[in-house]
Amino acid sequence: MKKKQLLQLLLLGLVALSLIEQTAFAVRVKDLAAIRGMRDNQLIGFSIVIGLNGTGDSSDSLMARKPLQNALERMGVSINLNEIRGRSLAAVMVTATLPPFAKQGQKLDVSVSALGDAASLRGGTLIMTPLRASNRTVFAVAQGPIVDIPMGVELPSVRERIGAAEYKFDARRNIVPTVGRVVGGALVEREIQIDLNTRTRLFLNLKAPDFTTAFRLSKVINRQFGSGSARAVDAGSVEVSVPASYLGQAVELISRIENLEIEPDAVAKVVLDERTGTIVMGTNVRILPIAISYGNLSIKIGAVAPVVKDPKDPNQLLPTSETGENNGVILFKGGVDIKEVVDGLNKIGISNNDLLEVLKTIKSAGALQAELVIK
Repeated sequence: MKKKQLLQLLLLGLVALSLIEQTAFAVRVKDLAAIRGMRDNQLIGFSIVIGLNGTGDSSDSLMARKPLQNALERMGVSINLNEIRGRSLAAVMVTATLPPFAKQGQKLDVSVSALGDAASLRGGTLIMTPLRASNRTVFAVAQGPIVDIPMGVELPSVRERIGAAEYKFDARRNIVPTVGRVVGGALVEREIQIDLNTRTRLFLNLKAPDFTTAFRLSKVINRQFGSGSARAVDAGSVEVSVPASYLGQAVELISRIENLEIEPDAVAKVVLDERTGTIVMGTNVRILPIAISYGNLSIKIGAVAPVVKDPKDPNQLLPTSETGENNGVILFKGGVDIKEVVDGLNKIGISNNDLLEVLKTIKSAGALQAELVIK
């Protein structure tokens, strides 16, 4: 009886371990896909920043002075361009991102970038700016003080021009003084209408298109809501038929779908950063049988190559010498994972630069079964 109970416990343990292994890399659907139509919208506008302490556009630039003249005339103030002196204003482009389901009265952050020869926008104030979409419809209006440009970014030079100190960029701070932000400076004036409750079908667009991931996503949805509820249209989208019980309740349906978990698939990829010597490897990266000679180092990867286990870690494979420890011949088994190659080469003290060259050579020979990205 005790043996039977022990066997049952052992089987339950194995099943639990298998389930843990299957869900170890599970990711929520909301992190992999988004509902078609639920996207950000880019807004843009032209305006003027005023109140600058001698760091605005010069008198040679009319991009700021002419719009200011027009704005003052609309307010009933008549003024000539020659009467607008000093460098207290600058022409700027204003950009913002309107998220989906943004409602009237909500606030958005905006970015402000100088157009003319202004040296800095620090301390300035953006005047009222309509922000338009690509169809020229105004969706928001921005106004407010410029922030994110700390004092000391501009350094006065020895030379002076037009009676004001000339400024230059301080590369040590890595801050551009002609680009700033207005936090919460835009008010949403128009909403983008997205009516989900009247839809009988929804489309999930994968952020990283992949046929296997799309197929797995459709299977998970069908398992949850019944067979035929979803189908993979292509590598980038999955069509979901809204069940009868969820008609008019799209929010609840989407909430349940985006909290489902699946294991995404990915293309085997190796990223090499030559500047820092960093190597990032994805899953399923394999190397075909190959022989490499690099300097005084020879590397052979073959199906019959002898492999020695690390005495400290039996699961770790160490490269072995074919005819001796000092002949510089390194052997790996065929189809080896690239992580084993990198770990083995690191154990013998190969430098990062040599390792990068070896991996690039393996890819050039067609033996590295992965996409190689070099930065």
